[in-house]
Amino acid sequence: MRNQLKVTQILDSRFTFKIARSQAELSDAYRILHDSYVELGYAVTQASGMRIVKYFALPSTTTLIALFDGKVVGTISIIRRGSFGLPADSVFDVSEFVNRNEVIAEISSLAIASDFRQKRGALFLPLLKYFWEYTERFMTLDSIVISVSPSMSDFYEGFLGFKRLPQAETAQYSFVNGVPAVGLYLNIKTAKKVFSDLYNHKKAEKNLYRYFVELKLAHFEFPNREFYKSSDPVMSAAMLDFFFNTVSNVFSELTLNEKLGLSAVYPELNYRHVLPAIDLERQRQNIRHSVNLKCFICFENKIEAKALDISESGICITSDMKLSGIILLQIRVADERTAEVRGHVQWENAKYNTYGIRILKTDAHWKDFVSYLLNDFIALTNESIKKVS
Repeated sequence: MRNQLKVTQILDSRFTFKIARSQAELSDAYRILHDSYVELGYAVTQASGMRIVKYFALPSTTTLIALFDGKVVGTISIIRRGSFGLPADSVFDVSEFVNRNEVIAEISSLAIASDFRQKRGALFLPLLKYFWEYTERFMTLDSIVISVSPSMSDFYEGFLGFKRLPQAETAQYSFVNGVPAVGLYLNIKTAKKVFSDLYNHKKAEKNLYRYFVELKLAHFEFPNREFYKSSDPVMSAAMLDFFFNTVSNVFSELTLNEKLGLSAVYPELNYRHVLPAIDLERQRQNIRHSVNLKCFICFENKIEAKALDISESGICITSDMKLSGIILLQIRVADERTAEVRGHVQWENAKYNTYGIRILKTDAHWKDFVSYLLNDFIALTNESIKKVS
């Protein structure tokens, strides 16, 4: 199969690949997804003509799009595992990743407009390349999982080096209307070596390693990053209200835990009026940001650890060393910036070696970093205000 592969480094100049950021771009992406999934039997027809699922509401989910002459013609979404879990959790066992405190995401909702499916290779591979570059460079993931039709598993395993999850086949995957599916995964940290071993001895037209890793395309638009972060939130309060309250009833169908999880990742003041109502006493006071940052616990020697999520008042870290009392953390927040945080261990989850740290004292780097993450939502709110005025 790999010997029959033929890739081209030339891409039509009318293509652009980017993050979907506007209500119009997301609407077009959800319509292409709806039409494709209904045609394949993966979903039932919706009155809105859009496929809208709860995972799209999370700021840690990113929808990527391909445009041709400014029109959305392809889409794929990256759903980071958080308070909602993953769609794959319902049928596949991802406990090996969870037990290792790996940060994982599910690749989902891949769809191509009907008039581009006959020329699938012209769009499919560039869209996968853009997805790979964005995921590898900007999402700070450890592994990705994907659920595919049994007819497509050979492509992902044979061409892209995916491996099968335990008990990888299911006859009914509820997320896609109960059709059969195969669960696969790819380790982001070792994927380049896998690609190199499979392809880097081949000629250019058959070399997917050079295509995915080395080839640079001017058609790709990527975010600018001053600090490390793991997502690119795009949902303003108005957009959340439109997609999840007006054209769908997704918010009304959330469980209490999901409502609490949603309130924990959006600023209370700017988003409360569109999020599902919950008991304010149970609502977090500080927004939580999912991260995947290397850090060091400073004792006599530096002990390596990992920060999993942060807020203005606390940090969740994972460490093989048992922690208690007051600790000093050094956290890499940008290429040339390391923040120092002093905090008190508030709780421990011994099963996963995770700890909740209440922040006592920070430096300027940390304050700048947290403000940088919050600025996403401030910018979205200001943009909504501009449109209304």
